[in-house]
Amino acid sequence: MIKRFLPIAGVCGLLSVALAGTAAAGGGGGYGGPGHFQFSDTTAYATFGDPSSGDYLTGIYVDRGQLSFKLKRTPGAPVVEKPGTLLSVNEYSATTSEYGCWVIPDSAFVVANDLSSASVNVHATADMVCPGFYVGSATGGKPGLQSSIGYGGGGGGEPPTLITDIVVNLTWTGSGALWKNSNSGTSKCGSYTASFHGTFDYEYSTATGAVGDVTGSSDPFAQVGRNSQDSNAASSPSGACNPFGF
Repeated sequence: MIKRFLPIAGVCGLLSVALAGTAAAGGGGGYGGPGHFQFSDTTAYATFGDPSSGDYLTGIYVDRGQLSFKLKRTPGAPVVEKPGTLLSVNEYSATTSEYGCWVIPDSAFVVANDLSSASVNVHATADMVCPGFYVGSATGGKPGLQSSIGYGGGGGGEPPTLITDIVVNLTWTGSGALWKNSNSGTSKCGSYTASFHGTFDYEYSTATGAVGDVTGSSDPFAQVGRNSQDSNAASSPSGACNPFGF
């Protein structure tokens, strides 16, 4: 299930996970290597359904930053890392589950500098489908805002039906109240140590629009956020600390 952003301390704790991810700038050769790394992500998501029962029918997640994909859901499988903009769509009910993941044009996702608004307008097609299983920060992927998406729902069991073609037109309108958070510290596993400083800003929004054949959608608790991380690592994490093999 798509998870909403956590308030302040919870978010900052999550952002310390996997700080040695792909370098957006600075020295080093990417995840697992020593050096100075900088990361930035801009994210928006919304869920449409019945929040009182938790039976969300549709979840939308858009992320611009350094993306990480595994070609198989096994440790040590090949990894694709690339900058870009990702669109993830979950559609499910009590008896059905569908999921789609695409790398869409950067121009399709527009976000105000102050996070007061955002929009995604795209016809996502089969040639845009993600090159592997999207790996989020909570399972050792790149630093960022998202929790692990996995097959689309983050849980076990059989994978849902794959969506390869969908039209999404959504707009996020902010509340005018921006949360600003920052944290600094160290991330350790075995002999691996990284020092880091991060910021995380987000604003609650109302999301409206259409997702596939779901029209007139509205989520008054949607969010738009931006995360940045600066990390210095002096060594490489062991295989036990990095089972995904990045």
